[in-house]
Amino acid sequence: MTIALGLEAVASTHPLQTGGEFGGNTTLEWTRTALLGILGYGLLAGVGALVAAFGYRALTVRELPIGPAVLVGTTLPAGWLMTEALRHGEVIADSPLVHYTSGTFLLGVLFVGCVAAFGGYRLGDHLACGAYGITPIGSNGPVATLVQSAGLASAVQLPASIGDAEGYPPVDDERKRALAGREFLFPSGLSVPGRRSRLESRIESDFGVGYVRADLTDAGAVTSIAVGDQQAGVSSTLGPDQVAVAIAGDPSPRASAGDPIEVWTADEDSSRLVTTGTLRASAGSVTTVVVDADDADAFEPNGRYQLTTRPETPSDGHALVSAIRAGDETVTAITVEDDGPLASEFAGWVAGTVLVIDRGEEILSLPADKEPLQPNDRVYVFGTPTELEALATELEPSRTPEMRA
Repeated sequence: MTIALGLEAVASTHPLQTGGEFGGNTTLEWTRTALLGILGYGLLAGVGALVAAFGYRALTVRELPIGPAVLVGTTLPAGWLMTEALRHGEVIADSPLVHYTSGTFLLGVLFVGCVAAFGGYRLGDHLACGAYGITPIGSNGPVATLVQSAGLASAVQLPASIGDAEGYPPVDDERKRALAGREFLFPSGLSVPGRRSRLESRIESDFGVGYVRADLTDAGAVTSIAVGDQQAGVSSTLGPDQVAVAIAGDPSPRASAGDPIEVWTADEDSSRLVTTGTLRASAGSVTTVVVDADDADAFEPNGRYQLTTRPETPSDGHALVSAIRAGDETVTAITVEDDGPLASEFAGWVAGTVLVIDRGEEILSLPADKEPLQPNDRVYVFGTPTELEALATELEPSRTPEMRA
């Protein structure tokens, strides 16, 4: 109904005309004007396609597809004609919009514009190749076949089973399922170590994995993947029988993370020593301190405290722990069993680095390489997951080492 009313309104303003109204010299003049207009608009479309093809080849060194080039070219005359129709109510002199002469003119502009845009597209691409020294490669022929067969990228597919890295917290099953059988694309010219490094970095960044170890064959195929999460928080760096407590209180300006401190109550009249500990972190008026587990109940829930540095030389333990957490290495605690594979073994022969040997009342820090291990020794070994896996394999079937990050 709406369309019918619109046509009636147009017809009342510009009644449909027939070709009989154009006669003699008028028809000849209109034809000449229409042909010149079609030629001009066609040239406009050709110039638009030429500029588009030239610019695309110059910027990307690739050939612009024919479809976008023709579309850009014909958009220019189409926009011009639409503007003329809105301003003057006609697209060609003395021809109403609702008339077969206007339709003939528009069809002619469209046809010639497409032909001219195709020619401008070819010319613009040719000029860009000549101006920038670009040698185009045809889609068919021996050169194209050689380029396609060379391969711009090589696919690397992960195995169907994803393992856990020794010495790291396990990754959740959802991320393992997302990794299983997944395919990655890398440049074909990478060496095997380079491909391994790129693959491990890609998995760590894309899937939020703390540690990745990939085993590849000489041909670059992936044989196994082991993943693990990084330890979060401070619990992994706390010593035995120690806890971390957040309290309200500003540390001394000279105190930094890892420094020994004293915690005092904030009462000016009756200030008393609450406990001693180690400064872990500070954010505004909230400070995290590491204290003995027996002293954790000495703090009041809503209390405020003063922190002062202790007159002791700070140790490098915090820096060591920070370096351990930032690296791939971790710490494993194992117990030497009677008649076990580590009994009477030298500390220097153990896979990894032996940090401490706990013999009950005797503690050996960084023991000499020739220090023999004795039954019931508690040995703390520092190493990469690969070294710790070798140690676990050596201990089997005795027992698997207990992990302590």
